[in-house]
Amino acid sequence: MECAIQIQMAIAGPGTKAEDTLDTLEIEEMLNEDLVQWAQLCAVLEAHPNESLHDQESPEWTSRDVYTHMARWMELSTRQLTAQLDGATPPIEEGSDDEINARWKADDSGLRLDEARSWAGRAFDERVGSIRSVASDCWTPQLERTARGDGSGHYSIHREFIISGRGRP
Repeated sequence: MECAIQIQMAIAGPGTKAEDTLDTLEIEEMLNEDLVQWAQLCAVLEAHPNESLHDQESPEWTSRDVYTHMARWMELSTRQLTAQLDGATPPIEEGSDDEINARWKADDSGLRLDEARSWAGRAFDERVGSIRSVASDCWTPQLERTARGDGSGHYSIHREFIISGRGRP
């Protein structure tokens, strides 16, 4: 897959290299950390499948809600990554994160837990596949931020929030 950065470098001339590109090892390290954090989040979600996972002062979120939330954000960031590689304007969702999350939660409320789990698993796999398909010379700091945006940090934040709100994993 040719990326917009390769086209820009070709225009700039030979010997031009994107600064701060990720190498294959760094990409695999990032994805391995994503896998660890994803597995840990899923373990917490599976341990409490139908319970309210947040503290009493927060809106009710069950495992289904967290799975659909993660699926939506991973799909969006994967589309953004692809758009950036193509030199296109990345898609955005209208509203604040809280407004987006509330809208998506309402839209996805009819899904069963097994459907939400499967969707999130597919979104995770597609995200990983998209990141792995990026040529090493296509990585830019912005592309890396997009790739990391809905990865291990996002998973661990939710896992830690659930644990702190429940007082246990």
